[in-house]
Amino acid sequence: MSSPIVKRFFVSLSKNKWIGLAVSIIVAGGASVVAILPPPAPPPTRYKAIGQLAFSNPPPTATETGKVLQEQGRVLDRPTLLSEPVLQGLVETVDLPNPVESVRRINLQLPKEGEPPLIRVEYVDTNEERTARTLEVLMEKMIEHSRMLNTSRLRSQIEALQKRVEEAKADLAEAEQEFYRFMTREATGLVAAQDGTLFMAISAGQQQQRELRLQLDTVNAQIQSLSTQLSLTPEEAFVASALSADPIIASLRTQILQAETQMQMLANDLRPEHPTMRELNKQLAAYNELLTERANEVIGSDNVFDARPREIRKSSSLDPTRQQLAAQIGQLRTQKEAIEQQIRTVRRTEEELRLAYERFPTKQLEQARLQQQVAIRKQFHDTMQGALVDAQSAEAETISSLSLASPPRLEQVEEPDSSRPHPVIILAAGYVGAVVAGAVVILGMSFLDPKVYTAKELQDILSERDVAVLGELPVLVPGSEEELPLLLGVNAPYLDLYELFRSNIRRLSPKSTKVILVTSVSQGEGKSVVAYNLAIASAHAGKRTLLVEGDLRSPSNAQAVKLAVDHDAQAEPLSYYGSRNDSVRLVPDVMNLYISPSAGPQRKAAAIVESSELKSLLEDARQRFDLVIVDSPALTTCNDALLLQPQTDGMILVTGVGVSQAKILGAMLDEMTEAEMPIIGAAINAVPLPVPELYSKASAFSSAPSREALGSEGTLVPMGQDTEEPEELIGSGR
Repeated sequence: MSSPIVKRFFVSLSKNKWIGLAVSIIVAGGASVVAILPPPAPPPTRYKAIGQLAFSNPPPTATETGKVLQEQGRVLDRPTLLSEPVLQGLVETVDLPNPVESVRRINLQLPKEGEPPLIRVEYVDTNEERTARTLEVLMEKMIEHSRMLNTSRLRSQIEALQKRVEEAKADLAEAEQEFYRFMTREATGLVAAQDGTLFMAISAGQQQQRELRLQLDTVNAQIQSLSTQLSLTPEEAFVASALSADPIIASLRTQILQAETQMQMLANDLRPEHPTMRELNKQLAAYNELLTERANEVIGSDNVFDARPREIRKSSSLDPTRQQLAAQIGQLRTQKEAIEQQIRTVRRTEEELRLAYERFPTKQLEQARLQQQVAIRKQFHDTMQGALVDAQSAEAETISSLSLASPPRLEQVEEPDSSRPHPVIILAAGYVGAVVAGAVVILGMSFLDPKVYTAKELQDILSERDVAVLGELPVLVPGSEEELPLLLGVNAPYLDLYELFRSNIRRLSPKSTKVILVTSVSQGEGKSVVAYNLAIASAHAGKRTLLVEGDLRSPSNAQAVKLAVDHDAQAEPLSYYGSRNDSVRLVPDVMNLYISPSAGPQRKAAAIVESSELKSLLEDARQRFDLVIVDSPALTTCNDALLLQPQTDGMILVTGVGVSQAKILGAMLDEMTEAEMPIIGAAINAVPLPVPELYSKASAFSSAPSREALGSEGTLVPMGQDTEEPEELIGSGR
């Protein structure tokens, strides 16, 4: 059996032979034109100029920048050597007829690693003198450009260094200014902390506090002793001393005493209501009020002394000795306050000194940081300044990195043989190429054809989707153009193949399967032929079989089995299917075979398919027949097959060699698999095999093959034979 590619090629050849012939004629005609063309004129003599440039040995240099620049100059590539200044100088010096084409003829060979440092320069031209002159000028321009390149690199470096020096100088000045501001602000404290003055001041402050506390204790003891002697607190002693020393209070006390004495003397003779007694009371009240006001003026409001006349007279009655002691307490109290103020001042000063001493490490670190920053920036500035001086000194030492190793030398270029082959050879090659081109075009167009032309391709498509191949059915000879090719007459030898197909259906479907739906993806794949011949094979096997033509969109094929078409059925389809005697007929030439001819074509086929009459027909047939085969329309034309499927037990998909299209078939199988439709398997129809070979191979099968007859992956093979040849006949199972 030929491979799928060969089969496709021959199919495409039969369809596109004129296109392939046209391509072959065009190729052959082109070869004929080339063969009769006159030979081309010999090319002009060409000359090649060859020269070498060497990397020059640099003279001793006193600067590091010069050494680095010399090393950089030894790294050259083609774009650098043939840069625009070099080519522009060449064009301006040498009169080249075509500068662009001349530049393309320049060839450079740079040294590889491990080779001598030589650059090979070649130039090819048709003029001997111009060739030598061009290469000579080119090498001079390369040497000059290398020197200019080194100079420009150095100048760029000098400009960059000058810019960096200015930036480093500004950074150094900023760091120095920051250090100066810090030292101006903190230098005194740092020096005092470093030489021990600050620590000595803290110790002196602590010693002074101890002395002042000792003085304070002495003063407190004196105040306590005097207070004990006077039986007065320091505050009371201060008040008594002040009141006793005031002459106005003393005068008022005398007047009050006189008034009280006079009232006491007159109290025995005069009543309190007497005018003299009233006058004396008024004077006494006035003296007391004046006394209170004067006491408030002397003492003030200190919340210690209660400014009442009795208390005032009592507190201002100190004798000179006690008054002197009270005044001494006041002096000691003033001295105590002064000492306490000194202690607070010394303590505050000590705290400030201690805080400054605690901050000394931080300030010292800040000083060190600023000093380091100044040193780093000064070092960077000095480095940049040194690099600038070095680069400026190297400018005078700049030379080219290239030198002339060998002057240009001329040699004549040997031209390859440009003569054409003999015309006979050209014609022979053209005719062979024409045949090959035509075959390639035909083969290419075969791959553009969406149809499947071999059973092997269909097997691959079905096996990829886990669909069992129930059988490969051959091409049958039709009795006439209008009738279906049936297993009668000349097609009788194929009965064994359909019997094998029927037995595979029984083996791969559940035992309760009785109603089978036969459909195809596209029209023309032979579903009706397969349905009729499957029914005939089942009837020959002794099974009471009914074929229901479920394609109500096409005319009936019952004439193929010599059954007349009922024209009334087309007018009244529901009545037709409702009557078992009218819709189910016995085939005269095939025993056990009954057919329910189609009532089509119908405009409302879907409504009839879903009618209760047709459903009742199928339910009744399920009870009366051993096998019911429903022939339905193709899936891509309408949904009638999907409407009939719920009334059946399984579906058989018919594919046709040379009719089925791979993409459409694969997409439909994927949709049916996703919808979980009960697919029993598929049949490959119209397999072109000779009758004797088919008959001999079919006779090797039994009507009900055993499990031992299955090859690898479920392939059905003849008993006692290998698994290679039967794959062409049966195909692989699920």
